[in-house]
Amino acid sequence: MFDWIITGVIILQAIALAIEATPFVNSAGEYVQLFEVRTFSLIQSLVIAVFIVEAILRMVALYPKPQNYFRDPWNCFDFAIIVLSLTTAGQFSTIARLVRLLRITRLVTKSAELRAIVSTLVRSIPSIFNILILFSILFFIYAILGYHLFRNVDPQHWSSFLTSFTTLFQIITLEGWVNVMEPIVTTLGPIYWLYFASFIVIGTFIIINLFISVIVRKSEEAYKQVQRESEIPLTQHEIVQEIKEIRRILEELEKRIGDDDKGKIK
Repeated sequence: MFDWIITGVIILQAIALAIEATPFVNSAGEYVQLFEVRTFSLIQSLVIAVFIVEAILRMVALYPKPQNYFRDPWNCFDFAIIVLSLTTAGQFSTIARLVRLLRITRLVTKSAELRAIVSTLVRSIPSIFNILILFSILFFIYAILGYHLFRNVDPQHWSSFLTSFTTLFQIITLEGWVNVMEPIVTTLGPIYWLYFASFIVIGTFIIINLFISVIVRKSEEAYKQVQRESEIPLTQHEIVQEIKEIRRILEELEKRIGDDDKGKIK
């Protein structure tokens, strides 16, 4: 219920920002706001106040170690938004508006699914960086090769390294690549379709699938972590009860073993 209330406040903030950015035309043909500026300021102040109370309650709940609040990266993210909201209030209007938009991202912290997705992206950064290096090498080789092979035939697409690089980016999106290939094949011969076919196969069907495989693998890890975090830990009373139950079972086993030994002696 607590999380649902905070989520409702964040949604209220989003609705207020949308209304503020949607002026209406009055009878005189002028653009005016649906509500007064004072109303929007009141909503912003209410949202900041709720966020502050939420952070305080979470710290109090962790007493006698309220510093554990900052061990959770999502709590640090929430606290940073509060600090930015307070430090930009009443000044630096552009930055203040950006901070208001940043508050909407707090919806991520209120959904386990969204947290898993963000965690997947963060976990994937090192692997994706390596794939991007491989991707860049592929583009570099084919851009230089395309420049030397096709610059005289189709200077519009291959007149320089940067132009060739841009053309390759268009080809790898599979949008209009046939129009790029046709003048080359028509002028130089059909054998040059291998240039385009090999680039598409390597770039689109192999390297991009590497991105997908990395995201899928990291997504599984992220969801497992979210499941572990969502598990409700045992209370001290429940642990004591389990220990007592285990002790009772052990005592029964010892008693049975003792009875069996007496029976054998007789």
